Amino acid sequence: MAEDYTDYERDFFVAVDRNTMAEQAIFDALANIADDQYYTLFEVEIEHVCGPAHVQVFPERAGTLYRCMNCGMAGIIGG
Repeated sequence: MAEDYTDYERDFFVAVDRNTMAEQAIFDALANIADDQYYTLFEVEIEHVCGPAHVQVFPERAGTLYRCMNCGMAGIIGG
């Protein structure tokens, strides 16, 4: 990273990287689901921003909803 970032900015970019890696792990875990598996609740084990965690994942056509069972963070991947 460039040296001209403040500690706050560096922390922000590190957090974004961790979240992106966690979302990529969720996407990878569901990359091969079949059409009849959409709208089905899955649980995957990934390295989340809070550490190793079980994450509930609900893939749908408009995106993938997820919720970490460890820290409670929720979000949408894709859309």
